Parts: sequence; structure tokens; C-alpha cells
Amino acid sequence: MFKEVTKDDFRDLEHARRFLFESIANFRLNKGRGVIAKFYREKYDEYLNFARIGDGSIGGKARGLAFLDSLIKQHPELDEFENVVISIPRTIVLSTDVFDEFMEINQLYEIAYSDAADEEILKAFSSARIPEGTRKDLYSIALVSKTPMAIRSSSLLEDSHYQPFAGVYSTYMIPHVQDAYQMVEMIAKAIKEVYASVYYRTSKAYLTATRHVIDEEKMSIILQEVCGQQHGDYFYPTVSGVVRSINFYPIEPEKASDGVAHVCYGLGKQIVEGGRSLRFSPRHPKKILQLSDTNLALRDTQKTFYALELNPEKFIVSTDDAINLATLKINNVEDDEALKFVTSTFDYNDGTLKEGTIYKGRKVVTFANILKYESFPLAKILHLICDIAHRAMNIPVEMEFAMNLPASANETASFNLLQIRPIVDNSETLSSKLEEIPEEESNYLL
Repeated sequence: MFKEVTKDDFRDLEHARRFLFESIANFRLNKGRGVIAKFYREKYDEYLNFARIGDGSIGGKARGLAFLDSLIKQHPELDEFENVVISIPRTIVLSTDVFDEFMEINQLYEIAYSDAADEEILKAFSSARIPEGTRKDLYSIALVSKTPMAIRSSSLLEDSHYQPFAGVYSTYMIPHVQDAYQMVEMIAKAIKEVYASVYYRTSKAYLTATRHVIDEEKMSIILQEVCGQQHGDYFYPTVSGVVRSINFYPIEPEKASDGVAHVCYGLGKQIVEGGRSLRFSPRHPKKILQLSDTNLALRDTQKTFYALELNPEKFIVSTDDAINLATLKINNVEDDEALKFVTSTFDYNDGTLKEGTIYKGRKVVTFANILKYESFPLAKILHLICDIAHRAMNIPVEMEFAMNLPASANETASFNLLQIRPIVDNSETLSSKLEEIPEEESNYLL
């Protein structure tokens, strides 16, 4: 590492000290890529990117994250984008044996398997206690954490190849506070709420519909740093999105194999909840149907966005995992520096869209600065990562991502891959011709 370095390369002792510190830090971060380390509370620090607590299963979502982390390490071409760091967020996984211990010491199986209302189940889980060893681990995590945290489900059945459970269980976000004990309380509360969501009526109904029984399901928990930055009383990323390596409804000149992406300003719940987002093909980022006409752009683009409220008092026990997320209007946050990357301005005088935010008028989320003028290589990154992931899994995939753009072009931007799941292409199962089906089987069909 230091073979080519001499004392003449440094201005002073402080410069040399900083170089040594940053070199060792980067070495530790890179060495940890693609590895799920065992968590030791005495040794945990900010240079450990992916660790597990417990020896049980880490669930489908966490396996997907580990897979993405490994892909990033295996493909150095992902490191070649200037001033962009592509990574997964810092992640800690509580494996399923922590879940088993929690359920057993609090004797929760009876109410969990009952027909009790969601609120009753949540009340029972919220009043239960987290195992003492796990609580000590959470304290070590809280001491190191410097950003808000997402507490996400990662069950045994999630993200399976045949019946993905995307969106069935809850995900909670909590703000960061300086008091580590208060931070632990919020993390513990969110963990218990995610555990409870396994036994909500909608979850049980989904398990039944997919021919599973509730006894089969076990839950691990992902503790994940939230990508973004603070904007006043709120926290959110510049862009969130979902990208698929296959496009079932391509529009000329798009092809199915080009993939398709949906992006939004703020937190990705905007897309998860079916809100307005911008659709584009990573191969053709400048050809966007929603922006082909000014009236379409005004009607069909994003008007509001989700942001995490940083007031810890807003996070209360609730079956609603968006309890502390605020819905803000785009045109009410015009002083946001990040808007310059994603909005154009509608000029009422001539009825046209002008790129940028320096003009007076209604702000329209077009992502023109990123997609049209390529101030950030989003389309190229999405195209590359889709190609890599699709080939690695040998099946079409869907990935969630978030990115945070700094105010200065000289600073480093963060692009975080949050999740990967397989896409079941049902068309493959419908392509058989009737004449190819054996006669004895076709009689049943007819």
C-alpha cells in the first residue's frame, strides 16, 4: 500500500497522518466488501459494513444484500464512475435465532397464532422485552451510528424465486439522536413492530394464499443506515428508485431486455405506495413519455414526496410503518438545494418547461439535469448493474436503490443498492403450444 510513497509526498506531519488514517480506513472497508462478518460488540466500528448477530438464518432480503455486496466487489468496473461510490448501506442483521429467543422468553406464540386484531398483537409485542444480549449489541450499534436507520424485515420466505413476499411485512425508519440509550429504545421498538407484522391479518392471509403455514415463517431483522441528508427538520435522499432488468411493456425504441426504471424525489415509499414517479429506460434516458408533452409533464409527474421526520417524538408504536414519515409538496420546498438536480420550471408566460430552478414558476420533477444533461451517470449505472445482476442470477431481477447528490460537483455522491429480488416471468409458463401437450393432459385442459 505504501511502497510508492515517500516523505516528499507530504506537506507536513498532519498531511502524512491523514493519509495513513484514510489509507487504512479504505483498506478495511474494501477488505470487508462481500463478507458477512460476525458481530462482536466490543470490536464494532464504522469500518465494518456488513455483520450478523446470531447464528440462525439471515432471511431472503439480507441474502440479497450480501449478494449485491459480493457483486460490487467482483466487478471493479462499478468503481470507475468519477466521484461516485456504489455500495450497499452499512448493515447489521439480527438472525432468526434472535427472533426465536424473543418469541420464547416473552411467550408470544399463543397470541401470535390467534385471530386477535393487529392492534392487540402489536400491543403484546411492544410490551415484550428484547433479549438482554441483543440489547447490549444494539447499544454498541447506537454508539457508532451517525445517521437515521431503517429497520426492515428479512424473513425466510421473502424474495424466494417463486413467490416473492415483497411489501408484505413492515419497514420502520427512525431518526438519529445523540443519546445512545434513546436510540436503542427506538431501535428496539421498531424491531418489535416488525416482528409483530409477521402475524398481522394481511400477512397471515398472504401466507395462506401462497400455500404456506404461519409456523414456517421466521423473521430476521435488517438494521440499515438510511441514504440521504438532512434538510431542516427532515431527512431524505435526492433520488430513490426501482429498476428492473426486463421491461414487459417496452415503448419504441425500447426493448424488453433494456430494462426499465422508476425514480422519485425523496424516500422510495413514493414508489412502493404507487405514487407518481418518472419511468424511463436506462438505455434511452432522454426518451421519456411523461415529458413528451408539457401538459403530460404537468399532469403525470411527482407533486409530493416522502421524508423522515427527525423529531424522535413522532415515532410512536403503530401498525402504520409510515407513522413518522411526512408527505411534503415539491413546490413548498423550493429552497432545497437538491431540487436543482431533479426539477425544471414551468413558465406560465410561454407555456414551456425551462431547465433548472433559477426561474420563477411551478417546479416540475423531470430529472432533466441527471437524465438529459448527465450531471450524474444514473442511467449508465443502472444499465451496468442490471446487466451484471441479471447475468449473475440467470433470471430477471428487480432492485431498489437510493442516491444522495452533494451540493458541489467535486464532492463524492453516494449510490446505495438496497435490495434485489427475482422477477417471475409468467410469460415463460404460458408459451407452450396446445399441440405440444400430450393428449392425455390436453383432455384435462379442454
